[in-house]
Amino acid sequence: MTPFSKKRLLNVIRIALCVAALAIVVQGVTIHDHVVPADGSPDIVGCVTGDLQADGHLVVVLPNGEQQTVAAVDIAADSDGVPCVSFGLKTSWRKSSKWLLLLAVAIHFPVILPQSLRLQWLLRAQDIRVGYWECLKLSFAGNFLNFATPLGSNAGDVFKAYFVSLHTEHKTEAVTTVLLDRVVGLSSLLLIVATITTFCPAGSRLADLAPYFLSFLGAGVVGGLIYLSPVVREHLLPRKWLSRLPAYEQLQRVDKTARVLFKHKAILTGAMLLTILLQIVALGAYFTVAVALALDANLGNVLEYYASFFTGILVQTLPGPPQGLGTVELTYRYFLAPFGSPSQIVCVAFFIRLVAMTCALPGLLVTATGSYKPGDVVAAESDPPAATGDRAASSHELAPE
Repeated sequence: MTPFSKKRLLNVIRIALCVAALAIVVQGVTIHDHVVPADGSPDIVGCVTGDLQADGHLVVVLPNGEQQTVAAVDIAADSDGVPCVSFGLKTSWRKSSKWLLLLAVAIHFPVILPQSLRLQWLLRAQDIRVGYWECLKLSFAGNFLNFATPLGSNAGDVFKAYFVSLHTEHKTEAVTTVLLDRVVGLSSLLLIVATITTFCPAGSRLADLAPYFLSFLGAGVVGGLIYLSPVVREHLLPRKWLSRLPAYEQLQRVDKTARVLFKHKAILTGAMLLTILLQIVALGAYFTVAVALALDANLGNVLEYYASFFTGILVQTLPGPPQGLGTVELTYRYFLAPFGSPSQIVCVAFFIRLVAMTCALPGLLVTATGSYKPGDVVAAESDPPAATGDRAASSHELAPE
């Protein structure tokens, strides 16, 4: 199979996975509200004008404009005694708090600040000096490209890796650091999810995932210890076999970059703490979205929401549809089912994406103006045509290895 055929097959699989996940997600999603009668008769479809009234009745405005009053005793209830009233997309939007949705954007926007600082710290561990302002611009541009291209979250990493490499002669180390930045972020996420799911209530759906997350976390810790073990590296590493690989020298530099980061324990710990901080801020914005859309969201279940959102972020980073389109919604649909109707949960997933995209919009300006490029690259690109040869030589010197 040719590389082109493999790429096409991979794209087909990604699209099929996205379609299948979205098909499952939209099941139960409706435009209008549905009230399930206790006698088993067809659902009452319309627009619920409010909560159960003081006299125990619910008013439903039917599609033809008529009002129907339904007694609470005539409405079916679930195992917890909650009336089976499912809100549709129209009511989910109508009942939402527009000010809270704007507040969610304001809460999420500062996430870029610790994200950029983390990148700067990790680069500093490799003795690569890139200013905070440059890291901020690269992070904005990378976040925007994550949403604006079909490659999903890989696009932002590829962008940052290439243009960070233009800031230094240590290009392999710069590219590797961007990859390590992603690893640090995912490791911190896994640590938090494993911790929260461990302490979730026994009846929670998340509690069932605790053994899996703890296993992944344990495997990561053991793998890291084995990788860094001097005994393993001295006696068990197949150096003769590795030395025959075409890119052996590059692999050595990648390996050295990773080990150098582990030696800078203060920077590594600080990077993980920054990740936890930025994720808490981001999830605070997501929780605000859930409150704005009238889900059952309160301080009593905030950790369950956080674990659900964390799990969604992990799913989003897995290979598959761009930005986890469909798979993330499916994750929310499963874990948030006890807190809202399918329509409400789909609205939550949509607005979470909208909030993140809105906060990434400054990256459009960064990419459009080319302000992410180092000054010497900009100067080279602005040379007069007569200096074509010099410009070509300069570009060759700055190109990644």
